[in-house]
Amino acid sequence: MQDDDWMVPRRLHTGQAEEVDERPKAQNLKIDPQFLRRRELRRQSLSPQPKGPAKPWLDVDRSIARSLPSFSDRMWTLGDTARWVIERTPEAVNGLSIDEEKLFEVLPEIHTALSAGEISVFANTENDPVPRELPAQTWSVYELLVEEKNGLIRIFPSSSSSSDYEQHLLNLRVKRDDVLQRWPDPSHARKPVQPTTTGAENQCRRWLAAMMKNAPTQPRPKAAIREEALAKFPGLAKRGFDRAWDAAIRETNARKWGAPGRRS
Repeated sequence: MQDDDWMVPRRLHTGQAEEVDERPKAQNLKIDPQFLRRRELRRQSLSPQPKGPAKPWLDVDRSIARSLPSFSDRMWTLGDTARWVIERTPEAVNGLSIDEEKLFEVLPEIHTALSAGEISVFANTENDPVPRELPAQTWSVYELLVEEKNGLIRIFPSSSSSSDYEQHLLNLRVKRDDVLQRWPDPSHARKPVQPTTTGAENQCRRWLAAMMKNAPTQPRPKAAIREEALAKFPGLAKRGFDRAWDAAIRETNARKWGAPGRRS
């Protein structure tokens, strides 16, 4: 198995296994050796397991959590994200097992957050090994699918316009901080969750980048756009707007938007 995000589906390891789906998977390009090496070590700890006594996956989780925890990683896989959304504990992210029934319940919610641009996502393709941030519009043509193979399970993106069971976006990584903001730890969410500056800043940056791409040589006054952005993205501060503005210029290479006279 070349993919680094395989998980233990708990229903297949509690004496209720069903026939698994033997489907092909896309080639996985190695783009982050140190990070992927850690993930490879996590994957190597797994092996197809037969039906057995209750909760054999618990020992796997505890072993992985002790030796190769992933909760503190700056970037998470889709599997890390799903385990957090389901259980909201570092232990769940550090482990490798997942409640498959709940996985199917949260996948639409994760897809909606991706579509809304609430979470920064990076991936590479077979033709471009450099990981790049995906625009929110990506998720209007890509969906999240689940594959089972040899007693393990994974989530992967597939184009809804393709008739083949194939993966075009490889090594998908999501920003951990964005996930924690979108689905906060219940122990720190006693009050209604308000939009955070970081989350609003990410959305503002994507909005500005789209604007700059559409008119790279026809910049609008920064002050007017700032006023519009502060009204459009609750929680966005002026400093956050300035960071988003500069980041969008770098991302789109729309240098005229940063020319003197446009930054007042």
